[in-house]
Amino acid sequence: MRVLQADCECYGHSNRCSYIDYLNIVTCVSCKHNTRGQNCQHCRLGYFRNASAELDDENVCIECNCNQMGSVHDRCNGTGYCQCKDGAAGAKCDDCLPGYFWKQGCYSNVCDEEMLLCQNGGTCNQNQKCICPPEFKGVLCQQSRCEAGKDCSAAPPLHLSTAALLLCTLLANLLNTLTPH
Repeated sequence: MRVLQADCECYGHSNRCSYIDYLNIVTCVSCKHNTRGQNCQHCRLGYFRNASAELDDENVCIECNCNQMGSVHDRCNGTGYCQCKDGAAGAKCDDCLPGYFWKQGCYSNVCDEEMLLCQNGGTCNQNQKCICPPEFKGVLCQQSRCEAGKDCSAAPPLHLSTAALLLCTLLANLLNTLTPH
């Protein structure tokens, strides 16, 4: 059956229709302007309806532009808001919630100046790392480097590898041969 143009209501986003016999409906074919649906009345995935445009406007569907690092996928809801990953915020998921920092996505602060304080004199570096004094270790400088019952006031022992000792011996021998006696 041939479908007449008058029976084809696609809001100007297609000029071709097809009759689906078993459903007894006429549907638009090859919708343009990022539209889809029986009458090209919906937006394609990854686009949302421009509330200020009429349905027959070429700009009726606007791209979501979800931030790939902060959003779950590239689709948004009907008002253009993307579904954000944990810690991400904003319409496009390109901001971080308080307590998170941005580094190709939102990551929980390791430390900050309000709640997650570095301990034992450690300082917080860009909310990402505690810089610990030499005698402490751990994510928040919470662990002593000294083991129980040992004197930690002395400088740590110097351990040289076998290769380093061999190199020192060779250098000493070379200096002895070059130095006049």
